[in-house]
Amino acid sequence: MRILIDDKAAVKVFLVNGIGLSGQLTAFDQFAVLLESGPAVQLVFKHAISTVLPVNGSGPARDPTWVPVTGDRSNHTRGGVR
Repeated sequence: MRILIDDKAAVKVFLVNGIGLSGQLTAFDQFAVLLESGPAVQLVFKHAISTVLPVNGSGPARDPTWVPVTGDRSNHTRGGVR
């Protein structure tokens, strides 16, 4: 998160209730982040955040050989009638 603040990157923050917020991360601590959007500044508690994404896609590139380590299977093997 520090790199997003230092780069002053625009981000999209998705909350666990489905709401999407956008702006610039200005600060954070153990429990919350400050999101600045124009003249407004919002305090967002971390436990309410689902995802933080850079708007311009400048996040770290994912290794093309990346594989989930959770042992998760593709959707066609989950539930449903066989």
